[in-house]
Amino acid sequence: MTISRQRVISLAIWGLLAAFAALQVAAWRTGTTPGSSWGVAQVTAGWIVVVLLAVIATRRIDRLDVALSRTENAHRTTRAEIDQLQLHNAMLEILARTVDVPLAFQSLAQRIARLVPCDRVGLALLTATSDEFQTYTARVSEKDRRSRPRPDVVFKAEGTAIGAAVKSGQPLIINDTSTGASSFLDANIAHSAGFKSALVIPLVSNERAVGTLNVVSRRRAAFTQQHVSALLPVSEILAMAHVAQQLQAAMTKHRTVESMTELTLSVSAEMNSALQTIVGHCDLIERSYPDPNLHRDLATVVRQVKRISALLDKMRAASNQKLTQVAETVRTARQHDQSPAASDASALPPR
Repeated sequence: MTISRQRVISLAIWGLLAAFAALQVAAWRTGTTPGSSWGVAQVTAGWIVVVLLAVIATRRIDRLDVALSRTENAHRTTRAEIDQLQLHNAMLEILARTVDVPLAFQSLAQRIARLVPCDRVGLALLTATSDEFQTYTARVSEKDRRSRPRPDVVFKAEGTAIGAAVKSGQPLIINDTSTGASSFLDANIAHSAGFKSALVIPLVSNERAVGTLNVVSRRRAAFTQQHVSALLPVSEILAMAHVAQQLQAAMTKHRTVESMTELTLSVSAEMNSALQTIVGHCDLIERSYPDPNLHRDLATVVRQVKRISALLDKMRAASNQKLTQVAETVRTARQHDQSPAASDASALPPR
């Protein structure tokens, strides 16, 4: 336990008094100090004054020590809050410039590591099917950083710590990865890589978990509930950004499919009109020329026209079905997003 400077001064004062008292007693015993009642009274009064001054000084030092400790704790708390606010501000600035969540995460990894001391930071995002995680790893040290994020490992939702955190929706602290290695595949991999403890924070947006924010350390029991509280706002921002990214991708796909569907319907209508013209002319030719061979050839042409018309009907049905599926995906994503893009998605016409 570290002894404060004020406490050292107090101990020094009392130590000097004890030393002086020992010297005085030794002097009395050797007879070098006058033993008259007047001398004894004078020395006693002097020592009383000195002791009173020492008591007053000690109490004053103790009060200053307590005040300094409170100020120091308040400073540390304020500093932690400032660091967290700076991280949030940096996250919002980066996410305002790009909707690429893995890229934003890569840029923020060092700030996250300063907020919660760790050796590596990870991000796991659920795929569209919600049964697998695509993971990204950010090195904390500058020399190991990557300019662009790239996927590392794909984990199944079952049998992993990140899957357990997403399923429960609650943070998961693993104080010793060796104990979790038998239950979770990702904890086993972390333990094999030399990491002794881990913290898994689910990315939750509107009560829906879309991934996890993970930090690992080479020390056992490196993470506490205080670290969980520090990372929860970060995970919420990343979750909303990921949902917004999914919504934007779904809307882009919807617009593309909608354009292709409109083009398909337009071309199909033009082709169908041309086919009907061909059928009509075949009918006129058949009535004008009573030639069996010609009639047989005209019947073949009409059959092929009907075949093409049926194929066009299938193309129109498939395009409308695909557009309906994409529109439903956009509406599902919009239910979990509160961004301005969501209001745009609400204007999607029903199909």
